Amino acid sequence: MHIKRSQTTSTAALRSFHTTLPSLSGEQTQKQGSSINATPASGPTYHGPLVRTFARLKLFSLGSLFLAVGMCPVLLLTPGAITMAGRIGLCATALATSGVSTALIAWIGGPYVGRMRLVPSPAASEAQQSMNKEQSGPVLQLETLSVLLRPIRTNIYHPSFVRSTSRPFATWELASSVPFSQGIQSSSSDADILVAESIDVRSGKVKGRWWATPSQSDDGKTTGSFTCRREGKPVRYFNVHDELLGEDWQIL
Repeated sequence: MHIKRSQTTSTAALRSFHTTLPSLSGEQTQKQGSSINATPASGPTYHGPLVRTFARLKLFSLGSLFLAVGMCPVLLLTPGAITMAGRIGLCATALATSGVSTALIAWIGGPYVGRMRLVPSPAASEAQQSMNKEQSGPVLQLETLSVLLRPIRTNIYHPSFVRSTSRPFATWELASSVPFSQGIQSSSSDADILVAESIDVRSGKVKGRWWATPSQSDDGKTTGSFTCRREGKPVRYFNVHDELLGEDWQIL
């Protein structure tokens, strides 16, 4: 009898332990203050097929730039037959070439989205809750890489502000103006609305935000459209393979 009771007690303890695991994991996902607190299976997920290629290109360009910067003092101080003017010219050429190539690769690969999710039921940041309390739709979450290969997560709280763009090496952009009929149906039409915010994943700091303000005419009346402005340095352009998006992304 004692053996059976102990077995029953241990079985009940194991069951209670397993049932407490989801609640523990849920508490851990709520530690990010300014990012969306979503579960791993929150919605459809998109993975950019060329994300590793762009990451390696950025790494190579940064390495060549640092190498050029490090070799310039050696070239200037090492004795040789080349005159000082010639050495300065060589250093300037190497720095300019490496700097331009690094900036070009950063401009081309900056908008490339390595990972994208559609979060159905968002838990927004404090700023988004205070300035945009009426938002309850899905949130678009996109991850890109900065010039220094730092992951940047952009939360678009209103996907209706996403438009196609004419910028090279990008497919989407955050619109600069949106009509009321295509934008946000809000009763508080005089308040600024937080459209998107970009967050440094490693530090958790907000890099920038994209705001929408109702446009007004000279007599103070709304013109029926939103005018957008930036705060800080948010990511505005995105490069996504539209042909890889299925029916789950029809909201876009």
